[in-house]
Amino acid sequence: MQVRKLPLSQGLAWFRAAVDLGGRNPKAVFGAALLFIVVLQGLMLALAVLLASLFVSGDAEPSPSTAIMVGTPLYVAVMVLMPILIGGLMHVIREAESGRPVRARDLFAPFRNGQAKGLAALGLLQIAFGIVGLLLVTAIAGPNYWNEYMAAMKQMMSGVTPEFPHMRHEGLLFLVQLVFNYFTYAIMLLSVPLVMFSKASLVEAVGASLGASVRNVGANLLAAGLFAMGTLFAAIIALLLAWLAGLVGNLVHASVGALLSMMVLLGFGAALMVVLAGGAYLAWRDTFDAPGTQPPPFGGIEA
Repeated sequence: MQVRKLPLSQGLAWFRAAVDLGGRNPKAVFGAALLFIVVLQGLMLALAVLLASLFVSGDAEPSPSTAIMVGTPLYVAVMVLMPILIGGLMHVIREAESGRPVRARDLFAPFRNGQAKGLAALGLLQIAFGIVGLLLVTAIAGPNYWNEYMAAMKQMMSGVTPEFPHMRHEGLLFLVQLVFNYFTYAIMLLSVPLVMFSKASLVEAVGASLGASVRNVGANLLAAGLFAMGTLFAAIIALLLAWLAGLVGNLVHASVGALLSMMVLLGFGAALMVVLAGGAYLAWRDTFDAPGTQPPPFGGIEA
């Protein structure tokens, strides 16, 4: 699978185009993003209720082994479902941008077209990446790092000033995590459309994504940096709007204020998912030598 060499400015083009996505069919695109959030949150809520129900009748705190036994299915289910839903959101974005009819419930297209199994395998791969990341942190920061970190988190939740662990080789750890996170996120985000649209196998998708992450490191990092800064800026605005909506709604009733605040935050979350999935879709389209596609020129940033 041929990988195009793209200029640094392509990262700007991806960011600009991703921000503008959804204009042709906002009902389908943003509706699918909201459905994405509702499905994941619903799954997490259902399993959280299951976890709570196991101990609601007992006075003793749940043992770590029991909590892990119940919490592990939640983690696995979310990680497996995540790439499937991202692939479905990319499908909705692709159809909308092509002018073809599409609906929000087409978020579940991977289950209909047979791509869910391959995308689920990417979720299992992400779990493996997470384990490797934990091992890297342990190897660099020291074997007692995670125990001390969890103790600090427990102190914080108890209202006590936490004593965070002292890390060995902080500079090396930061560098290793930066490189590791870049490659894992690039591989995952590019592998989803490779499996979904290019019909690549898991091995082919990961290999092609790894090659693209090396060949176009400049454009990828620029797009990631713009996304991170844009997310921070947009989050500040969204929190302010949610606060204002809550104040206005509280004039009627506290529940109305809470509902309005939640709607603002849901809208922000949906927009964020569209930009993330759309940016990854655009990167796939321009990076890999698909017939009839050429990278669009950068045309500036629009508000």
